[in-house]
Amino acid sequence: MSLSMQIVPNPGDGIVQALAERFDKSVGITKNLFDCLNLSITLCISLFIAHQIVGVGIGTVIAVVGVGRVIALFHHIFESKIEYLIFD
Repeated sequence: MSLSMQIVPNPGDGIVQALAERFDKSVGITKNLFDCLNLSITLCISLFIAHQIVGVGIGTVIAVVGVGRVIALFHHIFESKIEYLIFD
């Protein structure tokens, strides 16, 4: 909601919003891609340094997939109502 209302987001949401605007993509898909990139980097670093997967569990993977989809669903359902409230 904070991204839709154009208030100052936290840093994680802010970079996703900036990338979404820069590449003219939806915030939901951009969040999924950004989280997948971060997960991939984490997996590579952990395999390179510890020779095993460290710090990534099933909850992390579910969050990577789920958060972007929830954002996309929220925007699909409520975007016109939020825009009406903000710009009216």
